[in-house]
Amino acid sequence: MARFDSNARFDTGITYDSGPPAPPPVHLKPKSKLMSKFKLELKGKKVGDKLTLGTQHINSMTGNTYYPAATRVPADAAVQTAQDELAAAAADVDTAEVVWKQKIQIRDVKEATWDEVTTARARFYEAATPNNLEALASTGLPLRPPPTPIGDLPAPANLRAFAREDPGQIDLTCDTVKGAGSYEWECRQHEAPTGPWTAIKITTSASHRVLDLTSGILYAFRVRAIGAAGPGTWSDEAVKRAQ
Repeated sequence: MARFDSNARFDTGITYDSGPPAPPPVHLKPKSKLMSKFKLELKGKKVGDKLTLGTQHINSMTGNTYYPAATRVPADAAVQTAQDELAAAAADVDTAEVVWKQKIQIRDVKEATWDEVTTARARFYEAATPNNLEALASTGLPLRPPPTPIGDLPAPANLRAFAREDPGQIDLTCDTVKGAGSYEWECRQHEAPTGPWTAIKITTSASHRVLDLTSGILYAFRVRAIGAAGPGTWSDEAVKRAQ
Protein backbone atom coordinates (compact mmCIF):
# COMPACT_ATOMS: atom_id res chain seq x y z
CA MET A 1 0.00 0.00 0.00
CA ALA A 2 1.38 3.36 -0.99
CA ARG A 3 2.46 5.61 1.83
CA PHE A 4 2.48 9.37 1.51
CA ASP A 5 4.64 11.88 3.32
CA SER A 6 7.26 9.24 3.93
CA ASN A 7 10.96 9.95 3.98
CA ALA A 8 11.21 8.80 0.33
CA ARG A 9 11.41 11.86 -1.92
CA PHE A 10 11.51 12.25 -5.68
CA ASP A 11 13.07 15.68 -5.47
CA THR A 12 14.75 17.64 -2.81
CA GLY A 13 12.35 19.23 -0.38
CA ILE A 14 9.16 17.96 -2.11
CA THR A 15 7.01 15.13 -0.80
CA TYR A 16 5.07 12.80 -3.08
CA ASP A 17 1.72 14.55 -2.46
CA SER A 18 3.01 18.09 -2.32
CA GLY A 19 2.69 19.13 -6.01
CA PRO A 20 5.09 21.34 -7.93
CA PRO A 21 6.39 24.49 -6.31
CA ALA A 22 4.67 27.81 -7.03
CA PRO A 23 6.25 29.75 -9.89
CA PRO A 24 8.27 32.78 -8.95
CA PRO A 25 6.33 36.09 -9.11
CA VAL A 26 6.50 37.86 -12.43
CA HIS A 27 7.00 41.60 -12.31
CA LEU A 28 5.54 43.20 -15.46
CA LYS A 29 7.04 46.42 -16.62
CA PRO A 30 4.46 49.14 -17.22
CA LYS A 31 3.80 49.75 -20.88
CA SER A 32 5.01 53.05 -22.15
CA LYS A 33 2.40 55.29 -23.72
CA LEU A 34 2.90 55.80 -27.42
CA MET A 35 3.14 59.37 -28.70
CA SER A 36 3.08 60.75 -25.17
CA LYS A 37 4.97 63.81 -26.35
CA PHE A 38 2.76 64.56 -29.35
CA LYS A 39 -0.69 66.08 -29.13
CA LEU A 40 -2.24 65.19 -32.47
CA GLU A 41 -5.94 65.21 -31.49
CA LEU A 42 -6.83 64.03 -34.99
CA LYS A 43 -10.41 63.08 -34.07
CA GLY A 44 -11.19 66.70 -33.34
CA LYS A 45 -9.62 68.12 -36.49
CA LYS A 46 -11.40 68.88 -39.75
CA VAL A 47 -10.01 67.67 -43.07
CA GLY A 48 -8.64 71.10 -43.92
CA ASP A 49 -6.81 71.27 -40.60
CA LYS A 50 -5.35 67.80 -41.21
CA LEU A 51 -4.10 68.81 -44.65
CA THR A 52 -2.47 71.90 -43.19
CA LEU A 53 -0.83 69.76 -40.54
CA GLY A 54 0.34 67.26 -43.18
CA THR A 55 1.90 70.00 -45.31
CA GLN A 56 3.63 71.43 -42.27
CA HIS A 57 5.00 68.01 -41.34
CA ILE A 58 6.21 67.15 -44.86
CA ASN A 59 7.95 70.51 -45.20
CA SER A 60 9.56 70.11 -41.78
CA MET A 61 10.98 66.71 -42.69
CA THR A 62 12.77 68.04 -45.79
CA GLY A 63 16.44 67.90 -44.87
CA ASN A 64 15.65 66.81 -41.29
CA THR A 65 18.87 65.15 -40.02
CA TYR A 66 17.31 63.81 -36.83
CA TYR A 67 15.37 61.23 -38.80
CA PRO A 68 17.17 60.16 -42.01
CA ALA A 69 14.77 59.60 -44.90
CA ALA A 70 15.80 55.98 -45.32
CA THR A 71 14.79 55.13 -41.74
CA ARG A 72 11.42 56.89 -41.55
CA VAL A 73 8.30 54.79 -40.89
CA PRO A 74 6.02 55.00 -42.77
CA ALA A 75 8.18 55.98 -45.69
CA ASP A 76 8.05 59.51 -47.09
CA ALA A 77 6.32 58.19 -50.22
CA ALA A 78 3.47 56.70 -48.16
CA VAL A 79 3.02 59.94 -46.20
CA GLN A 80 3.02 62.01 -49.39
CA THR A 81 0.53 59.64 -51.04
CA ALA A 82 -1.84 59.86 -48.05
CA GLN A 83 -1.56 63.65 -48.15
CA ASP A 84 -2.20 63.89 -51.90
CA GLU A 85 -5.11 61.44 -51.90
CA LEU A 86 -6.85 63.18 -48.98
CA ALA A 87 -6.36 66.57 -50.68
CA ALA A 88 -7.83 65.22 -53.92
CA ALA A 89 -10.80 63.65 -52.15
CA ALA A 90 -11.45 66.88 -50.22
CA ALA A 91 -11.34 68.86 -53.46
CA ASP A 92 -13.85 66.47 -55.02
CA VAL A 93 -16.16 66.95 -52.06
CA ASP A 94 -15.86 70.74 -52.28
CA THR A 95 -16.69 70.65 -55.99
CA ALA A 96 -19.62 68.31 -55.42
CA GLU A 97 -20.89 70.52 -52.60
CA VAL A 98 -20.85 73.60 -54.86
CA VAL A 99 -22.74 71.69 -57.55
CA TRP A 100 -25.16 70.32 -54.95
CA LYS A 101 -25.92 73.79 -53.58
CA GLN A 102 -26.50 75.08 -57.09
CA LYS A 103 -28.88 72.23 -57.84
CA ILE A 104 -30.71 72.86 -54.56
CA GLN A 105 -31.21 76.50 -55.55
CA ILE A 106 -32.50 75.47 -58.98
CA ARG A 107 -34.82 72.93 -57.33
CA ASP A 108 -36.18 75.56 -54.94
CA VAL A 109 -36.96 77.95 -57.83
CA LYS A 110 -38.72 75.18 -59.76
CA GLU A 111 -40.66 74.18 -56.65
CA ALA A 112 -41.86 77.76 -56.10
CA THR A 113 -43.00 77.92 -59.74
CA TRP A 114 -44.81 74.59 -59.37
CA ASP A 115 -46.59 75.82 -56.22
CA GLU A 116 -47.66 79.01 -57.97
CA VAL A 117 -48.98 77.19 -61.05
CA THR A 118 -50.86 74.56 -59.02
CA THR A 119 -52.40 77.20 -56.74
CA ALA A 120 -53.52 79.21 -59.77
CA ARG A 121 -55.13 76.09 -61.26
CA ALA A 122 -57.02 75.41 -58.03
CA ARG A 123 -58.29 78.99 -57.93
CA PHE A 124 -59.43 78.69 -61.55
CA TYR A 125 -61.42 75.51 -60.81
CA GLU A 126 -63.07 77.09 -57.75
CA ALA A 127 -63.97 80.21 -59.71
CA ALA A 128 -65.39 78.18 -62.61
CA THR A 129 -67.45 75.73 -60.51
CA PRO A 130 -67.46 77.07 -56.93
CA ASN A 131 -70.16 74.75 -55.55
CA ASN A 132 -69.79 71.71 -57.81
CA LEU A 133 -67.96 69.29 -55.53
CA GLU A 134 -68.16 66.51 -58.13
CA ALA A 135 -66.41 68.66 -60.71
CA LEU A 136 -63.80 69.87 -58.21
CA ALA A 137 -63.09 66.29 -57.07
CA SER A 138 -62.53 65.24 -60.70
CA THR A 139 -59.40 67.45 -60.89
CA GLY A 140 -57.38 65.08 -58.71
CA LEU A 141 -56.58 67.90 -56.29
CA PRO A 142 -57.41 67.30 -52.62
CA LEU A 143 -60.58 68.93 -51.27
CA ARG A 144 -61.05 70.27 -47.78
CA PRO A 145 -63.19 67.96 -45.61
CA PRO A 146 -66.53 69.41 -44.52
CA PRO A 147 -66.34 71.03 -41.09
CA THR A 148 -67.43 68.82 -38.25
CA PRO A 149 -69.70 70.67 -35.82
CA ILE A 150 -68.33 70.71 -32.30
CA GLY A 151 -70.77 69.71 -29.62
CA ASP A 152 -71.91 71.84 -26.72
CA LEU A 153 -69.12 74.20 -25.75
CA PRO A 154 -68.00 74.44 -22.13
CA ALA A 155 -68.42 77.59 -20.12
CA PRO A 156 -65.57 80.07 -20.57
CA ALA A 157 -63.23 79.92 -17.60
CA ASN A 158 -61.54 82.67 -15.62
CA LEU A 159 -63.90 85.53 -16.42
CA ARG A 160 -62.41 88.75 -15.04
CA ALA A 161 -63.63 92.35 -14.86
CA PHE A 162 -61.40 95.42 -14.54
CA ALA A 163 -62.73 98.91 -13.87
CA ARG A 164 -61.11 101.59 -16.00
CA GLU A 165 -60.34 105.11 -14.89
CA ASP A 166 -62.75 106.38 -17.51
CA PRO A 167 -66.21 106.70 -15.92
CA GLY A 168 -68.67 103.93 -16.73
CA GLN A 169 -66.15 101.61 -18.45
CA ILE A 170 -65.19 98.05 -17.48
CA ASP A 171 -62.90 95.66 -19.37
CA LEU A 172 -63.94 92.00 -19.51
CA THR A 173 -61.74 89.04 -20.43
CA CYS A 174 -61.92 85.24 -20.20
CA ASP A 175 -60.03 82.17 -21.38
CA THR A 176 -60.58 81.24 -25.01
CA VAL A 177 -62.78 78.20 -25.73
CA LYS A 178 -61.72 75.70 -28.39
CA GLY A 179 -64.26 75.62 -31.23
CA ALA A 180 -65.77 79.00 -30.38
CA GLY A 181 -66.46 81.34 -33.26
CA SER A 182 -67.80 84.15 -31.08
CA TYR A 183 -68.59 85.14 -27.49
CA GLU A 184 -71.84 86.54 -26.10
CA TRP A 185 -71.59 88.99 -23.15
CA GLU A 186 -74.33 89.99 -20.70
CA CYS A 187 -74.61 92.05 -17.53
CA ARG A 188 -77.06 93.07 -14.78
CA GLN A 189 -76.98 95.04 -11.56
CA HIS A 190 -75.52 92.90 -8.82
CA GLU A 191 -77.78 94.41 -6.17
CA ALA A 192 -80.75 92.96 -8.09
CA PRO A 193 -79.76 89.29 -8.52
CA THR A 194 -83.23 88.33 -9.73
CA GLY A 195 -83.29 91.03 -12.37
CA PRO A 196 -83.00 90.19 -16.06
CA TRP A 197 -79.69 89.91 -17.83
CA THR A 198 -79.01 92.54 -20.46
CA ALA A 199 -77.22 91.67 -23.67
CA ILE A 200 -74.02 93.67 -24.14
CA LYS A 201 -72.49 92.47 -27.39
CA ILE A 202 -71.34 89.43 -29.38
CA THR A 203 -67.60 89.53 -30.16
CA THR A 204 -65.17 87.32 -31.98
CA SER A 205 -62.52 87.67 -29.28
CA ALA A 206 -62.52 86.54 -25.66
CA SER A 207 -62.41 90.11 -24.38
CA HIS A 208 -64.64 93.19 -24.49
CA ARG A 209 -64.80 96.75 -23.14
CA VAL A 210 -68.21 97.68 -21.73
CA LEU A 211 -69.17 101.33 -22.09
CA ASP A 212 -71.93 103.61 -20.80
CA LEU A 213 -72.31 101.98 -17.38
CA THR A 214 -73.61 103.97 -14.44
CA SER A 215 -70.81 105.09 -12.13
CA GLY A 216 -70.99 103.68 -8.61
CA ILE A 217 -73.21 100.72 -9.59
CA LEU A 218 -71.99 97.20 -8.85
CA TYR A 219 -72.42 95.04 -11.95
CA ALA A 220 -72.36 91.29 -12.56
CA PHE A 221 -71.13 89.97 -15.89
CA ARG A 222 -71.24 86.60 -17.66
CA VAL A 223 -70.17 85.22 -21.04
CA ARG A 224 -70.75 82.13 -23.15
CA ALA A 225 -69.05 80.77 -26.24
CA ILE A 226 -70.88 80.18 -29.51
CA GLY A 227 -69.76 77.46 -31.93
CA ALA A 228 -71.06 75.57 -34.95
CA ALA A 229 -73.57 73.69 -32.78
CA GLY A 230 -74.84 76.85 -31.11
CA PRO A 231 -74.16 78.65 -27.80
CA GLY A 232 -72.54 76.85 -24.90
CA THR A 233 -72.91 77.16 -21.14
CA TRP A 234 -72.78 80.50 -19.33
CA SER A 235 -69.66 81.23 -17.32
CA ASP A 236 -69.48 82.03 -13.62
CA GLU A 237 -70.23 85.64 -12.82
CA ALA A 238 -67.61 88.35 -12.42
CA VAL A 239 -68.56 91.34 -10.27
CA LYS A 240 -67.11 94.84 -10.53
CA ARG A 241 -68.22 98.36 -9.60
CA ALA A 242 -68.13 100.99 -12.35
CA GLN A 243 -66.03 104.07 -11.62
